[in-house]
Amino acid sequence: MKTVKVQSLVVQSLAWCLVAAVAFGGTAQAAGRKKELNSKASYTQVDAVKGQGHVTAAMTTPMLELLQKADVQHPEYMLQYGLALDLGRPSEAYRLAQPDKERLKKGYRELLDLYITSKDKFDIEFNEDAMLDESEFWIYLAKHVGRRKNQEQTNASLGMGNDPAAGSTGFFVPQTFGNDDDTLNLNQDLILKPGMVNAATTCAQSANAFARMEKAQKVDIAATKLTPDQFAKVQQDAVRVYQTSYQQGVLACGGRDFFNQTVDFSRQNLGLLGTLQENPAAILATIAEPDEDKAE
Repeated sequence: MKTVKVQSLVVQSLAWCLVAAVAFGGTAQAAGRKKELNSKASYTQVDAVKGQGHVTAAMTTPMLELLQKADVQHPEYMLQYGLALDLGRPSEAYRLAQPDKERLKKGYRELLDLYITSKDKFDIEFNEDAMLDESEFWIYLAKHVGRRKNQEQTNASLGMGNDPAAGSTGFFVPQTFGNDDDTLNLNQDLILKPGMVNAATTCAQSANAFARMEKAQKVDIAATKLTPDQFAKVQQDAVRVYQTSYQQGVLACGGRDFFNQTVDFSRQNLGLLGTLQENPAAILATIAEPDEDKAE
């Protein structure tokens, strides 16, 4: 079975930089947020097809419903909420009543600490409220909670020791049962396979980057605060991300049709970029079909 290797968040990072540059001026390198979580991800085409259901849920399920269902027994909703944020949907965390928000943060505090002190680097100031609006936080949680794990190792990593009564956060994970190929976890919910999470994440992020860079190529320079040289650089970078995200996205989404559906959804969630005036004479760059030989 072929395995695709991608740098899933590199495309998204540059996409955000370009959006900021087009909308507010300055160079692409000077704007945006650096995100390096899972910069080297891999998945199979079987993973890509299985991930379609999570991407579809991220596009169709009300955001507040996803947020309210996202807990340690349901990492799939954590994943779907993160994917929805990656697709441009606005966060609903602010709608939570403060007591509900505090309970949510209390339950996730140990994993918040793991997240922010991990080897992954983030150029953002640590703030628990802000984390609830970050797609990478939710995807990180989904991968951590939804993967095969050993009870003692899990408890130790969360400072719980071997006594389930010692933990107050609800992260105690019982010993798993079942065969090795279908390991169960968290009240015998099926785990989220890392490859499937990688595929779904790459699908959502690539589709969103493609939609944004498509728009960036159409924007009229008069609608920006860029100089001609800056605008030319943004356009050059937009073409590169546009072409790369298409090739990655078609593979990660399990095919061109589903990728196009996801792009269509992202086009409706471009935020400020989507409101900028377009140049009627703009011509989009050509795109090449994915190179299947790059799959290993």
